[in-house]
Amino acid sequence: MKRIAVFIILLFCFLNSRQAVAINEFKYLENEVTGEFCRSLLNEFDFPGFPQNQTEPFKLMTELIVEDISRVDGKNLEFDALYTLWIYWKDPRVVQVLKKLDAYEDTDVPAWLCDYEADTVWGESRKLFDPVVEFYNRKSKPDFAQGRADWIEIFNNGIIQSRVRDTATFKSNFDFRKFPYDEQVFSFQIYPEFPANKMVFEAEPIMDEYKKNLFNAEGEDGLNIPEWKVTSVDYYVDEYTENEYDYQGFIVEITAERISNYYIFKIILPILLILTITWSVFWIHPSQIEAKVNITIVALLALIAYNLIMDKEIPKLDYLTFMDAFIFLSYVFTGAATILCVYSYHRYKKYRRTVNLVDYYSKFVGPALYLIGIFVCASIFL
Repeated sequence: MKRIAVFIILLFCFLNSRQAVAINEFKYLENEVTGEFCRSLLNEFDFPGFPQNQTEPFKLMTELIVEDISRVDGKNLEFDALYTLWIYWKDPRVVQVLKKLDAYEDTDVPAWLCDYEADTVWGESRKLFDPVVEFYNRKSKPDFAQGRADWIEIFNNGIIQSRVRDTATFKSNFDFRKFPYDEQVFSFQIYPEFPANKMVFEAEPIMDEYKKNLFNAEGEDGLNIPEWKVTSVDYYVDEYTENEYDYQGFIVEITAERISNYYIFKIILPILLILTITWSVFWIHPSQIEAKVNITIVALLALIAYNLIMDKEIPKLDYLTFMDAFIFLSYVFTGAATILCVYSYHRYKKYRRTVNLVDYYSKFVGPALYLIGIFVCASIFL
């Protein structure tokens, strides 16, 4: 019985090994056939320009997935983003070639046939029409096809798909009026080289799914930006006219609000503490002028230091931000405390009663006016 059992096990292993070899041989032959077909298909392509007899514009189905925004540089109005961009369009000349090779199928659910490196299709010997779709607000423009596409894929219904996955630096027009409680738009502006009579944009339906998943921080598609919280994402087709030609662009805008905890605990609360210490000088006897002035001068120097820190966060602007107004208000009240201290010292001997009244009311009126000033600034800027 043991011999029979061993024989059965050996026979089973032998048959399985033969089956695995057969499967591997089939896959090898399938790859060889696919490779040969794709080489033949590429040799048939010779369509470098826009179709001469094309009456309808190419419809560019566009899908942009922003995977990561790793750096936000408010000082230079730019940010770094990792993205994947897919663009689909249908070229009737590719359809004719597929029909010639008996590989065309009129279907809404296409099957993949071949893929090629972008340089092979859009290189020196251009095989297919290149829509030349680029990011308008990308800081560094890519060289020719590099940066616009990694791969070109062909489907059995004549659809051509270009795909690029890249990290780039983008420019953006940030608005800092509410800084550090601001909300900024991270914009991705995609424009083609050709006017709207030759090329129009349309968003892929998957963009709606991307919008839904973007706010799921635990999901694979969740987008986390350091120091920012994503609040919305929008995409739309932009239309404009240039040199009497109508053009279309595809815009994706990710809106995020700044997480301001750092500025609250590191800037705003320390400044409030400095102002509290500054106005505590009115609890000191008017004759102690040196101690009182030293406190106010140190407070002014601290405010200057915080102002320099804020200058590194944002660019030079032609308008005031909330933080500018807050620090300027602190300057004013610290300076006022210094002036009142000097006044009290010089008037104390002759007008002791008046000086005592000034010091008494300054203990309470000054901080109250300062808080009212902060409230007014918040109502104006926020």
